[in-house]
Amino acid sequence: MTKKAIAIWALTSVTFVSLVHLIEAITVIMFNNPIRLLQVYPFINQALNSITPYVYFYISATATVILWGITCVIAFRSPVEKYINQQKLEETQIQDKSELLDRMCETVETDHQTLTRLTDIMRKMQKGVDGEQTLPITLSAPAETMHLKNKPSQAKTLTTKPTKTTLKPQKTRLSRIKQKIANKKKSENQKTKLNKHNSISSVQKIR
Repeated sequence: MTKKAIAIWALTSVTFVSLVHLIEAITVIMFNNPIRLLQVYPFINQALNSITPYVYFYISATATVILWGITCVIAFRSPVEKYINQQKLEETQIQDKSELLDRMCETVETDHQTLTRLTDIMRKMQKGVDGEQTLPITLSAPAETMHLKNKPSQAKTLTTKPTKTTLKPQKTRLSRIKQKIANKKKSENQKTKLNKHNSISSVQKIR
């Protein structure tokens, strides 16, 4: 605060001096009076006396305006306002950061949801693949049972086939025996016929 007060005091004094010179320049232009204040400055008074009234007016006017503006800026610049402005800037930065954090949280939530959906889809796909792998196993069990059922029938056919093969020689033997019996009967009939014929012929001879 002391530095600020010293700066304001110095600037206000210099602006007051420049304002006095501005007033003198106006009077010199309006009333054609001689320039007197410039003679006060030592070592420069001779060079300053050669200045025309209009140049003196412009220099004093610009100096007063610039110095007055600088004094106003320093006087009205308070540390409280600076602190408030810094707080506002920090609040805006914090809000921006909070918005970024909110967006990041939203993106994380959406990513989590998508990941959960993908995991569910993958689990369903794995279940479907496992089900497809278990189907051939379940289907192969009845096939094996049918195969086992068919095995006894094959065994039966195998057991029955030897019976047929064994029956064939038996049939041939029976047929042979029947033929032998029939031949014997034929031979016996022929013998009986011959005996009868011989007996008839003998009887005829006796007569």
